Amino acid sequence: MSTHFNETEIEDKIEDIFAEGKRIEAVFNIESTAPIVYPTEIFKCNYESSVMLLYQTRPKILPSFQYESMDIAILLTLELNRKLRVGLPCKISKFINNYQVSERIKEDFFLVEYSPPMRKINLRSTFRLRTSYRYVVGGSFNIDDALYVSEKDFMAQDISVTGIGMLVPKTIGKKNNPLLKLEMGQEFKIQLRLKDVKSPDSGFKISTRVKITRKMMSYNAKSGFIGAIFIELEALEQERLFQFIHDAQIYEIRSIKQT
Repeated sequence: MSTHFNETEIEDKIEDIFAEGKRIEAVFNIESTAPIVYPTEIFKCNYESSVMLLYQTRPKILPSFQYESMDIAILLTLELNRKLRVGLPCKISKFINNYQVSERIKEDFFLVEYSPPMRKINLRSTFRLRTSYRYVVGGSFNIDDALYVSEKDFMAQDISVTGIGMLVPKTIGKKNNPLLKLEMGQEFKIQLRLKDVKSPDSGFKISTRVKITRKMMSYNAKSGFIGAIFIELEALEQERLFQFIHDAQIYEIRSIKQT
């Protein structure tokens, strides 16, 4: 993975990119096959001391959490609508709980020490989003000339840039659901529709081949489960999917703060 970029690609300083109030990602073990990525937000910065105070993530990062590397990262839009994700290597130096941010509100934070310069990073795997009433994932696929559609034959339960998890009803009407006869390793093409229902223009589609890597005949009393990985997801579609998941995670974090 290349971690360098041409200096002419980005002229802004760290304080311009990683500014207070910016939504960013805390990325752990980026060189591994399964990096851990949590969305967060910058609360305060001290650029002279190279430290930032970040909102605690959900799920929480605990003092006992062990990691090999950590970066804070942000996705930039450059000229001609080009995308570039840049990061700063860092480490957690302190956890701060119940910090008084206003007269009535307390928040949990963690302090990071970062090490310039910025570098280009590529997230090959990210957090898995559980779908909700607001961030909706639907779709369809054909197998042996039979059409299967979401909300009838299956339901998208969660999604990441590497794959999708589907709840599969055991029966459709009075008949057994044929999707539960699919075999491990079986491949098929799927079309997915993703949308933030609060943003009418946010919808987009993804078309890719998937491969079944996990199957449970009885996930609960009424459904089985099928997990599949994406095997032909194009870079642009992957980036749009990542942004969709990131936005959903940030919305979830802010919803919790307001409760």
